[in-house]
Amino acid sequence: MKIPLNSNTAVIFRLSAMGDVALLTGVLSYWNIAYHTKFIVITRAEWAALFENHPAIAGIEALSKESLERREYIHTCRKLAEKYADFPLLDMHGSTRSRLLAHQWRTSVYRYNKMPVLRRLFLWTKGKIGRNALLEKNVCQRYASLLCEDPIPRHLLKPRIFLDEEEKDDARHLLSKLFPCSDAELRVGYDLVWVGKGELPENMYGKSLVNKTSLRELCAVLSQCSLLITGDSGPMHLADGVNTPLLALFGPTSKEWGFFPVGRNARILQKDMPCRPCSLHGKSACRQKENCLEKIRNEEILEEVKKMLA
Repeated sequence: MKIPLNSNTAVIFRLSAMGDVALLTGVLSYWNIAYHTKFIVITRAEWAALFENHPAIAGIEALSKESLERREYIHTCRKLAEKYADFPLLDMHGSTRSRLLAHQWRTSVYRYNKMPVLRRLFLWTKGKIGRNALLEKNVCQRYASLLCEDPIPRHLLKPRIFLDEEEKDDARHLLSKLFPCSDAELRVGYDLVWVGKGELPENMYGKSLVNKTSLRELCAVLSQCSLLITGDSGPMHLADGVNTPLLALFGPTSKEWGFFPVGRNARILQKDMPCRPCSLHGKSACRQKENCLEKIRNEEILEEVKKMLA
């Protein structure tokens, strides 16, 4: 163990995004088993459900949007620092907000290395600097290195979402209502359901649960599916966390950022292009005639899906 916590309980700080928070779940499981430590997680209210039923969790501080507003946040930091004055703080975000909280903290503060300078050098030099160092550890391993001296195998740190049987039963019931099928019917092919948030184009094939599930309901639905087809997204990590096979299409972001899923049933489709990655978060406007996701042909996706479902 790199850092002697001197405590059976530690406070974890990570606000966003959902995928980054989901990636913490497997790391906390590993630390809990290895060091018998419990954790109090400080996160945004909308992501708090990811830690429900988690055996490593001693408590959850779900911060509302209002408590994170500029003026109110100073009071939030003081309250948290006072409430958990006996415990060390593990900053898994490295943001302005986490540093403000650390400034108020009364005991030890430890911060993981998110490699911000190296990531930017890699981006600015179009991969000429930093590639090997970034590929050495994925995000989960970077998290884990805060307490672990040696690199931990990636599969031991993959996300873990702990669903109970009632949640799984509810998901099975929901899907059975979407896709009713009597014993006399012979179903050919596979049922398709859309999940997540946002706007779904009209006349899309399949049924839709878009904007219709809570975060845990989404996890439960994913746990009952044969396969998730997704981009580099939060649901990708949720599917990995409930051991659902997934096919991830990577475009603007690349492996160096450390977000590739590591489950045994995870597959990646991507196309090498000199402009990838185009930004830290893949949000830059594309200047190519055919972008990196468009280069992944429908036929390739269908062929991979057939292999995975065979």
